[in-house]
Amino acid sequence: MKILGPIAGIGSRLRPFTLSKPKAFISIAGKTVLDHILTRFSNTFDSETELILIVGYKKRQIINYINENYNDKFKLTFIEQVPRGYKDNVPYYWGLGEAVHLAHKRFKKNDVKIKEDDKREGSLIFLGDMIIIDEYSYVLYRYHESDVDGIITVMRVPKEEAGSYGVVVTDENNIIKKLVEKPKTFVSDLAIAGIYAFSHSATLALFEKIEKYLDQRTENSKEIYMTESLQDLVDSGFKIAAIELKKGILDFGRPSEVLKGNKFLLEHQSIKKEDYQKLNITVERSFIKNPNYIGKNTKIINSVIGPHCSIGNNSVIENSILESCVIENNAVLTNVISENSIIGSYAIIENISKDNLIIGDKSVY
Repeated sequence: MKILGPIAGIGSRLRPFTLSKPKAFISIAGKTVLDHILTRFSNTFDSETELILIVGYKKRQIINYINENYNDKFKLTFIEQVPRGYKDNVPYYWGLGEAVHLAHKRFKKNDVKIKEDDKREGSLIFLGDMIIIDEYSYVLYRYHESDVDGIITVMRVPKEEAGSYGVVVTDENNIIKKLVEKPKTFVSDLAIAGIYAFSHSATLALFEKIEKYLDQRTENSKEIYMTESLQDLVDSGFKIAAIELKKGILDFGRPSEVLKGNKFLLEHQSIKKEDYQKLNITVERSFIKNPNYIGKNTKIINSVIGPHCSIGNNSVIENSILESCVIENNAVLTNVISENSIIGSYAIIENISKDNLIIGDKSVY
């Protein structure tokens, strides 16, 4: 099975943080979002698994980082998604459908006769701003043990929020009959949760379905989503099951979701006092109320930290009170009182008492 990750987009909903880095590089609980995803994959797949990353925005940053940190974990392939155009010098793209289709050359067009081999040689597609809480091994077990051609993970959402998602309608056996992208009227409360697994034959068929929409593009066309192609896949006879994630997902596509995901991750992996010396963390005249994450070489002086603060490496926090905040690497905060804030790398913040701050990398405030 090949793992396919479309991570070319700019993450406009996470501005200003994505002005200087890809959206998958937001740091939470000591790791980037992409690290959290790939670490989970490396615990499930062996090092012979091909990881195909579709890159675009900040591509060099992604390629260098992945080569440096995951070269021994996967067989790495990078494919560039070329921008559709630029607006204010910022690239924009043709969307998820095109990104997935770009991987088609990595899948041989051979006819796999045995059902088990067809599944084993298929694809697993993930999105770079979503972390599923359930184990990937659970998802793959459901994929391999079910008599289906593929699965799509789903989660139940409040009825009033369903219009913000792609949703699915299933039969009594959880086989998908209908997929709708952001319906204007209520269709279903089963929202697509960003993990897809398809057999080899279903993957090839999906590429063909997407290609049809790519060939119909005009200069005024909207982004090419994958939902219509998935509907075509279902209509052509492929049996695709909806696998409901009981624990749900962490979606890091918006600042509010970053804070929510940060809180969840810290509840499961907090810093311990005995880690301070090992990580060269200095804590003086301060109160640390866990769960928190504190990066190496960080100094915390005369401050109250936590709960639910994620503080990156080489940061300095002095005379401050912080709760439920994400502070990235090399930040310097002095006389700051804040809750539910996100502050980027190399930011210098002084003399402010305000909640819900959103401050990008290298800012002075």
